[in-house]
Amino acid sequence: MEYLKHVSNRLGLEEDPELRIPVHRKTTLPVTLWYNHEEEKLILLDQNKLPFEVKTRTIVDWREGVEAIKTMVVRGSQAIGVAGAYTLLVGASQAKNNSDPVGQCHKIAQEIARARPTAAPLAWATLLSYNYSKKVYDETGSVEQFMNALQRISDFILAQDMALNYYMRTYGQKLVRNGDVIMTHCNGGSLSSTLMGHALGVIEEAYSNGVDVKVVSKETRPRSQGYRLTVWELKRVGVPTTIVTDNMVSISFERLGVNKAILGADRVARDGSVANKIGSADIARLFKYFKAPFYYATSYSTISLEVKKGGDIEIEERSIDEVTYPYSLIAKDMKRRGLVSEKALEEWPPSNSIVTHEPERGQVRIFNPAFDVTPPNFITAIITDIGVIKPKAVRKLTGRRMLNMVRKRIIDFGLEFPEGLTSLTV
Repeated sequence: MEYLKHVSNRLGLEEDPELRIPVHRKTTLPVTLWYNHEEEKLILLDQNKLPFEVKTRTIVDWREGVEAIKTMVVRGSQAIGVAGAYTLLVGASQAKNNSDPVGQCHKIAQEIARARPTAAPLAWATLLSYNYSKKVYDETGSVEQFMNALQRISDFILAQDMALNYYMRTYGQKLVRNGDVIMTHCNGGSLSSTLMGHALGVIEEAYSNGVDVKVVSKETRPRSQGYRLTVWELKRVGVPTTIVTDNMVSISFERLGVNKAILGADRVARDGSVANKIGSADIARLFKYFKAPFYYATSYSTISLEVKKGGDIEIEERSIDEVTYPYSLIAKDMKRRGLVSEKALEEWPPSNSIVTHEPERGQVRIFNPAFDVTPPNFITAIITDIGVIKPKAVRKLTGRRMLNMVRKRIIDFGLEFPEGLTSLTV
């Protein structure tokens, strides 16, 4: 089955000749990534260029794909999962003339899966692709069949994400009301999925259907995805948006009328805890104080039943450059404008005073975790593509139950479920 053609027709997508990726006709949102099978190239919407420029980046080497995931050219839990599967497909195309292409693909898959450890769908999609295709190879002994299976499952992972985002938006509509002022954090939306997923997908669908809804978008330092990406995405759809910095949650209740929060998510543990962009847990605690509903919206693929509790989730720490870079720009600009002398510092703190260990006298450490974990008692519910789930109900899920729920929705959407795919866990 031509998965990508079917999902394009069903959702109303048309290719943008300049970007070389499809765009959603109703909202004008581009898909986050696409695969050109004729040229064996992965095409990514370059999120590091947003909001200043809308460009794509073409990946022809799997190492470039890993680098693009690490440097957040493509980012967000679902998006990097699909990107991981297609990066493996790019690697397989490179390895097909290797003496052991299947073994080489296994090594590539392991490296891709480790590129960003906290977001569950990256390892999930990459290893699912490899394991499904390896099973075909074991049964047939054909490298060609292995390659065909890898292409088929990669297309399925992309198509099923777009299809399941449709269901996520459908379930989320029941929680959005006329007059809502919804706070978001980071970018949990179309850009973090393949198309209109996560929190913003719910809001974008509601607004496109005539619901009177406004958004308060948190800046989300240090990478400012809320400022750069969420506002770009919502502005493209037309959703009225107010930007606040990260320390303005309480006053947003008092002055802006915030009455609800919907955030995306990177990983859900069995106990109902959720890992998401750093600062999410802080917002949840304040919403508990104000007695306002706090929701996460995420794909079933982020639910990690093997992770017993939130404290077991590995938290990625990122480069301190993400914190210091804006201050270097300020210093250089002040020097250029003559506001400080030519002898003034061009960085802060001075790099020779920064340490990575517990700081001593005169030393500075910069702590830059990418995520934190929200305990289940601060979460009203988790909106997923298999239904709205209370945190305590996550522990009742099983891999088999999720598989059956996903299969039903995929078939209802008009897609074929891949023959031989008997598990959605890895």
